[in-house]
Amino acid sequence: MRYFTILIFTTLWVLNSYAQEFGTHWVSYPFPNDSSEILYRKIYHLDQKPLKAEINIASGGNTRLYINERNATPSIFNEGARDSILLMQTIDISRYLKKGENIIAVWYAPGRIRNKSKQLSLELHGWYTDSVPFYHKADETWWCKPLKGGSYNEKEHFDNRIYTTEWKSAEYQSSGWVHPTGAFKDSTNYIFVDQLPYLTQNKLQMVLEPYQEEFDHQGCRIDFGRPFRGTIRLTIRNASKGTTLHINGNQYVCSGEMDEQAYYRFHAEHQKDFVITWDKGFRRSNITNIEGLEISE
Repeated sequence: MRYFTILIFTTLWVLNSYAQEFGTHWVSYPFPNDSSEILYRKIYHLDQKPLKAEINIASGGNTRLYINERNATPSIFNEGARDSILLMQTIDISRYLKKGENIIAVWYAPGRIRNKSKQLSLELHGWYTDSVPFYHKADETWWCKPLKGGSYNEKEHFDNRIYTTEWKSAEYQSSGWVHPTGAFKDSTNYIFVDQLPYLTQNKLQMVLEPYQEEFDHQGCRIDFGRPFRGTIRLTIRNASKGTTLHINGNQYVCSGEMDEQAYYRFHAEHQKDFVITWDKGFRRSNITNIEGLEISE
């Protein structure tokens, strides 16, 4: 059975890999859809701590990059494509790497353009102190898995009861994970342009305080006084496990931990007001801080 499964995935890789956009080598969860968020991971062994190391990353959706469990995403999130333009980014990760095992992890969510299978293109390259270069790329030896309790289809759904931060650690046991395949031939083709206008995209510009708040037993309306592009961020304390909040239609399910944060992880909205509703039993006192995170276009 094991060898039959390997044969299937190898065949899928050969059939689905084809002439790609310049500088990309796409990988995808073998059974993609329009809404599932996908986790990717791979452990690389480096002979020594690199003197210089960079990652080139592109995606048909939005991503977050983690190196050895640390968030290496230079923005709130990496927006992969905009109006059929591929926004490939080069990220310096020299300070995150070490001699020995290094875990590269990517959290993928669908973007504005519903491209099911061009999920990730990633290259890791650099050189050691003796000028010896190294190069790796995301391929069929990586591992991937849909994020249970996480999806994005116009609105985000995130169940923090299920999510574990351990998935991006080297010690994590990857049971239930599969190898990715290449992109499918009916996928959207992207174009390349000068990337400079997009290098400041989705950067945190300002943290706003609420201008006005209206609360009742079912929820609240938060007014920040002016429209801004970004997300509200709620710091929640001592909420019951499974309590569900809806923020402008986006769903967040509480983990029951002492402190947790609810916000948009993979998209931004241009809003002045945020309407939040919650389950019976949740109280205003469970929200210890309210912020507006304004990010760049």
